[in-house]
Amino acid sequence: MPEPRRDKVRPHLDVAVDDITTGIAQVLALGGGETGERHEYEEGVVVIMTDPEGHEFCLSRFY
Repeated sequence: MPEPRRDKVRPHLDVAVDDITTGIAQVLALGGGETGERHEYEEGVVVIMTDPEGHEFCLSRFY
């Protein structure tokens, strides 16, 4: 779309990865970004990332 994004997108994507560090590197290599938000749980880790347009999504690694 030619118009710039104004608000957060309502759909939320969760992407399961085998290795969180590799997943973060792949997102960054594809033009995405990090929000700096990371949540550690007994079940695994969730990192909030952004796509190139700034839409947030989660990378999740469960143990």
